[in-house]
Amino acid sequence: MHPRRPDIDEALADLRTRVPGGEIVDHWSSNPAWPTPEQQRLKDAWRDSMAQALEQALARPAFEPITIPEARSPPDWEFIVAHALKRHGGPVAAFPSFSTTHQQDGDTFITLGTTYDELVIYQGPLELHGHVHLRGTVVVLGDLIIHGALMDGDPADSGLVVIGSERVRALYTGADHLVVGNLEADLMVLSGSDGSWDVGGEVRARIKLEESKLQGTAGEELRRRLEPAPSEDLLEDGWELCLEVGRGRLTVREG
Repeated sequence: MHPRRPDIDEALADLRTRVPGGEIVDHWSSNPAWPTPEQQRLKDAWRDSMAQALEQALARPAFEPITIPEARSPPDWEFIVAHALKRHGGPVAAFPSFSTTHQQDGDTFITLGTTYDELVIYQGPLELHGHVHLRGTVVVLGDLIIHGALMDGDPADSGLVVIGSERVRALYTGADHLVVGNLEADLMVLSGSDGSWDVGGEVRARIKLEESKLQGTAGEELRRRLEPAPSEDLLEDGWELCLEVGRGRLTVREG
């Protein structure tokens, strides 16, 4: 057993029992019985892998992106390692480190993270002005506020964990996306990819719909609820629709 394994086990227990909403760490698979020796061996190996990543992160004087050996999607391992790092006062990143920002046609686009197999942990609260993409797995230790649109990506190369609450004007979600607190959005579009999302608190989306239904009943609702009514072209592209809400060019009517 890796010497840091108790720290991983304690962080997992803390999420399950003491962090409000933290029990969503078990969204994909609750603690199974692990009845066979081979399954127990795998469980030990996986937690030792997290313990190794934690040990390396704690040994660094400043934060560097973390790679968890043999890590799998969804980002429950990253969730646990980030919480363990926080519990032990390890170094974490401060924005704008490990991010890129560029301007395009008057818009600000921000990419958080580095590459598909690395974890970046940001100290929160994190408040961003612009439209946000992810690269790899990003964990925010605290609230995340985005004055714009958020595309969380594809589960094959990105994921988002917010150990706090999240507020965004428009969310285009397709990656694995966890929020232990509340999730608030004017518009939430489910892209239909294989990602999974879970929220420990309340989901307060004024409009929530599936992209595949934009040309049907969902499109009719958007024409009623958005001011001005969206064009046919916008109803063919969920991300462009989110961008327009993120820019404030489309607003949600009450009711």
